[in-house]
Amino acid sequence: MDFLESKVGKQLLIIIGIIICAIGINGFLSPADLLSSGLAGIVVIFNKLFGINQGIAILIMNIPIFLICKKYVDKEFFFTSIINMFIYSFALGISENLYKYIRIDDLMIQSIFGGVLIGVGVGLIFKANSSVGGLDIVMAALKIKYDISIKNASLVINLFIICAGGMLFGGVKAMYTLISMYLTSISIEKAKDIFNKQKLILLISEKNTDIANSIMKVTGKGVTFLDAQGAYSKANKKMIYCVVASSQIAKIKEIIYKEDKNAFVSINNIDEVKGGGFKEKKL
Repeated sequence: MDFLESKVGKQLLIIIGIIICAIGINGFLSPADLLSSGLAGIVVIFNKLFGINQGIAILIMNIPIFLICKKYVDKEFFFTSIINMFIYSFALGISENLYKYIRIDDLMIQSIFGGVLIGVGVGLIFKANSSVGGLDIVMAALKIKYDISIKNASLVINLFIICAGGMLFGGVKAMYTLISMYLTSISIEKAKDIFNKQKLILLISEKNTDIANSIMKVTGKGVTFLDAQGAYSKANKKMIYCVVASSQIAKIKEIIYKEDKNAFVSINNIDEVKGGGFKEKKL
């Protein structure tokens, strides 16, 4: 975990993400005339129509996007994205003929694997708090400025690419492209939040003090007592409210049921948490 927060760890994540994206695009989607999400999908259209090298097209089209989005993202994100754009362009350029080594002639398999690979790659890059430019930096700007989720922004932006692909490659290919892009949007969120999942625990027990002390000792996080009242019994109780990492859930459940086998426990997923010792998710 600490390594992934270092500059070396982040750059390693980015490079891995770029390689995965390049495999998804040139190994699965492009040879099937399926479009990838974002700017890479637009570049594939130009490649099919005019034979323009994808790496060169990515570089040219990124210039106005970076100029427009510069004021919406922080400096570190902006400048690392520029560097990654060149790496990404290079990766796409040299892997253009990758499909010759991945011989698959099944649109469903190509759309699924291509969509998931691109989503995982982009998600890892976002986890490193960076992008490879293109529409990724537009989505990041929308998230930072207006708190629009990357998944939703990705789906809306890519609808336009799907329409263009439908006119160019036909309706059937457009349908498979839609499947691929949906899987990409889901995979981005999953990969982006990997190792960073939190759970909300709501707990009612007669031994709330002992349980709270044990949870704080194990997790190093604070625990909050909330006043609660049973609607039927009218009995006043103390409810424990705490947010912990997913990896700590098994240990916490062990603590709870060791102290009180009859404890009432509710464990819920959390999309985002700030403060209290938790690291803020920028994207």
